[in-house]
Amino acid sequence: MKKPLFAVLILLYMTTVQAADPLDAFPVEVEGKQRHVIQLPKVKDESRFMIELVPGRREMADCNLRSFTAPLRREVLAGWGYPYYVLSDLKPTSGARKICTPSTTSRRFIRVRGDGLILPYSSRLPLVVYLPEGVLLKYRVWRADKNLSDARTQ
Repeated sequence: MKKPLFAVLILLYMTTVQAADPLDAFPVEVEGKQRHVIQLPKVKDESRFMIELVPGRREMADCNLRSFTAPLRREVLAGWGYPYYVLSDLKPTSGARKICTPSTTSRRFIRVRGDGLILPYSSRLPLVVYLPEGVLLKYRVWRADKNLSDARTQ
C-alpha cells in the first residue's frame, strides 16, 4: 500500500517541478530597475541566431542625431545559475548641434548604443533584462546564412 502512495507523491512532485515557470525565479525588480522579458521561440539551429537588444526611451527630439550610452552587465541568479542582464542608468551622448526648425521636433525612440547588446539566441530560458524606469526594450533577431565562405591565404 505504501508503494502506490509513494509513486503518486513522486508523480505529483515531478509534475509540479516541470510546471514551474523559470520566470518565477527572477525578482520583479533589481536595484530599483524593472524586469523586461523576451520569450524566444524554438528554432532548428539556434547557433545561427543572435539577439540584439535595443533599449531606449521615447522623447521629444529635433533634427540632431541623438542616442544614449549605458553599460549592460551580465549577472547570474544565485542558486539557480540563470543569467540575466542589468542596464545602468542612461547617459546622453554629445553630438553635433545643428540648428533645427521647429517642424523637425517630434517624439521618437532614442536608442541606447554600446557593447554587449548582442547576445546568443537561446529559447531554453526567458531572456530577462532589468532596465531603469521609463526605458523601453525592443529587440531584433539576427540570422546567419547557411552558406560559409572560404578565406584566402595571402
